[in-house]
Amino acid sequence: MAKSTVGKRIALSIIFLLSIFSTPLLADGHLEFNVHYSYWTLNVVRGLVEKMVSDTLESDLKDRFLEQIQADYPTLVESGYQQDVNFDAPGHNIGFELRFYPGGRGGAFSLGLAVEQTTMKISFPSVAARLDLVDLNLNQTATFNGQASGEFIIKPLSFHLNMRWEFLPSRAVSPYLTVGAGISTSKSFFDASYHYEYNGTLILPDSSTEQYSDSDSRTLRQIKEERLAEGKDFPLNFLPIFQFNLGLRARLSRALNLVADVGIFDGFLFRGGLSFRL
Repeated sequence: MAKSTVGKRIALSIIFLLSIFSTPLLADGHLEFNVHYSYWTLNVVRGLVEKMVSDTLESDLKDRFLEQIQADYPTLVESGYQQDVNFDAPGHNIGFELRFYPGGRGGAFSLGLAVEQTTMKISFPSVAARLDLVDLNLNQTATFNGQASGEFIIKPLSFHLNMRWEFLPSRAVSPYLTVGAGISTSKSFFDASYHYEYNGTLILPDSSTEQYSDSDSRTLRQIKEERLAEGKDFPLNFLPIFQFNLGLRARLSRALNLVADVGIFDGFLFRGGLSFRL
């Protein structure tokens, strides 16, 4: 009974202390709640990404073309290959964030905890490919003209910790810098999926033609299971997300702020939001 009484007294004391200190914290503007919406993309560096992706796709697509063609015509071998890749990477994000300002309403530094739901789509709406072939026995040429498309979609639900520094905290408008990181849930990571398809026409040495096509869809979960079944490793179980933002905060009232920023979020992010200072 004595222990129970002591426990109750301690619990009541903690509640009393929290009630005392929470009021000035709120009054001094230590806490802020933010809701935001963002446009996510990799198209800012489209040219660079297209070149990198084109090199990877060249090997993958060419191998798939050859595998199908040589199953029917084993004496046809590659003599040349070229392709044109169109790349697009749109996406969006919505999030909620709670910020703590140790210095109160006039403080420049704050610590944020956020929950983010993001859609990241990397797509190749059109890939035009030409594969030149030669018959080893007849020394005659053939050509395969193909059209392909594909996309990879991941929708990470992630949790973030970040730090923000306002340069002019007492002004109505202040620039700020945010640095942080987060990780996605395992489920949202393994629900990511890719899909590709292609079709094309093989023009044989005698000018006759033959049609070829193929398609495939898989999730990261299926890819992991296949690799593990083959005795191979799958090193990641979540998506790490790195954040670096530059923004502006505009004070609309004592409790309401408008924020807008641009930066890096495993891609490029253009964000707008509203913050409510408590």
